[in-house]
Amino acid sequence: MADERRDPFAGYNFRLEVDGVELAGFKEINGAETKTQVIDYADGDDMNGSVRKRPGRTNYTNVVFKRGISEGIELWEWYKELIDQEREFERKEIAVHLLGDDGEPQKTYTFYEAWPCRYKIASLNATEDQVAIEEVEFAFEKLDIED
Repeated sequence: MADERRDPFAGYNFRLEVDGVELAGFKEINGAETKTQVIDYADGDDMNGSVRKRPGRTNYTNVVFKRGISEGIELWEWYKELIDQEREFERKEIAVHLLGDDGEPQKTYTFYEAWPCRYKIASLNATEDQVAIEEVEFAFEKLDIED
């Protein structure tokens, strides 16, 4: 019996939640990457002189969310908390649900201990026919992926 065919999911079909509350209208999510440092280690009694590789610290790059500017300023208000309260700010859980053709979540990427570290409004230009875009960049401390 042959294995069932598994087509990749469409990258345009996703839903975003912050602390369980859905935020609609995101155009793009990018930049999420995790990388573990490689440490060269040589045992003192290793007779062949080979260097062993050991895992070091894991680092997560920031993730950038882009969406058309519309009603609601919840992301700006969260970022403003960081600015106004200096060291006291709220960290949240961000979940990105990659959806199948049926609209149901097929894979979930969860960013833990996330907080906004950059807020950008795209250029506004009366001579162009573009949607106004806001970008919010988030720092996070842990990534989990679930089917």
